[in-house]
Amino acid sequence: MLTVLTGLLASLSYAGSDMFSQRVTRGTRPLTQMTWVLVTGVLVILPIALLVDGLPHAGEWRGAGLAALAGAIYFGALFCLLHALQIGDLGLISALTSLQGAYVAVVVIVLGAPVTLPVGVAIALCAGGALLTSFEGRARSTRGALWAMAAGVLFAGVMLCYAYSDISWLSQAAISRTVSLVVTLPVALLTGSVAVPGALRARAVGAGLLEVGGVVLLTIAFALGPPTVAGVTATQFGTFAVILGFVLLHERPKPNQWVGIVCTVAGVTLMAALV
Repeated sequence: MLTVLTGLLASLSYAGSDMFSQRVTRGTRPLTQMTWVLVTGVLVILPIALLVDGLPHAGEWRGAGLAALAGAIYFGALFCLLHALQIGDLGLISALTSLQGAYVAVVVIVLGAPVTLPVGVAIALCAGGALLTSFEGRARSTRGALWAMAAGVLFAGVMLCYAYSDISWLSQAAISRTVSLVVTLPVALLTGSVAVPGALRARAVGAGLLEVGGVVLLTIAFALGPPTVAGVTATQFGTFAVILGFVLLHERPKPNQWVGIVCTVAGVTLMAALV
């Protein structure tokens, strides 16, 4: 029960972070919001990781290196996500970004893992959902779809780095977020301002707190229960984002997009339960 609760809370945290970030990026720019999210996250998680895990020792340098690589990839993933949110709808963007789990499964299959019928069905649902969700027709409600898919691919790279690292999730998050900040800050300063208007600062910090809260809750979920249960509940951020977008932001996807969103969420959920 606690595994389900913490996994769902992690998904809700990620969806809430995306909602706040969308508002800030539309009032500033993606790199500015990235800086605020990462500074907030590092200030929270780095002291905790140093207190609990300490510095990596000699036998953990490989894992630390993979976490650092994850941080470099995370820079690109977060930029694509925030750019997608800047121009697109919350529910659609989050649903397409959640395909990261399917991308990881495809990589694992390419590396030699057997393909079962349920896995094939899950991949088909994800692929069909992505096509239906991103089919624009005459509407402009699919803006940002390609950026969201790119974010999903890059987030899959982050997940693979985490999967093959042999240090704790807490240390991985602390190292990767620190590296992301080291990459983001100079790029943001060299290309413009990182100042956020006073009316948006609470949302900017709130997005960072919710993002790092999602990481912590995800870690707890995987520590408490079976990975399948934790994985299924933690991949529901697309579902929560659709609900938040519909209820709070008055987003109204087209019928084919609703079908695509449902297929995408179902495919990702099935994939998380199987892999």
